[in-house]
Amino acid sequence: MQDLIVRIAQVTGVDRAKAETGLSIILSLIRSHGEPQKVAALFGKLPGADALATRQAGTRSGGLLGKLGGGLMGGPLVAVSQLQAAGFSMAQIRSLGSEVLAYAREKAGDRLVREAAGSIPGLSGYL
Repeated sequence: MQDLIVRIAQVTGVDRAKAETGLSIILSLIRSHGEPQKVAALFGKLPGADALATRQAGTRSGGLLGKLGGGLMGGPLVAVSQLQAAGFSMAQIRSLGSEVLAYAREKAGDRLVREAAGSIPGLSGYL
């Protein structure tokens, strides 16, 4: 995952620590809202993804969006809220998402990425 963290830092213009935080938020979203078998298959192709997702799950806040997180679009909205709270602009969030998807496609293939991300309500429009 370190190579992806470096790519995110370069594309978004943030430091490595912030890039890692952003990546962990995205991975946590995928793991907590995606179909478990598809996510497991995807994370199996992305060594270190599960550990980063777990790290974020342990630091998640329980704000209003967190309480609403189970509804349609809740997961992506919560992730955007967390990314903004971490200091990412909307442009940086778009770049972060694009880079994570590109990397996942390189490592796991387009089909698996579409299946895993497509199982998350509200995320299919970004594929």
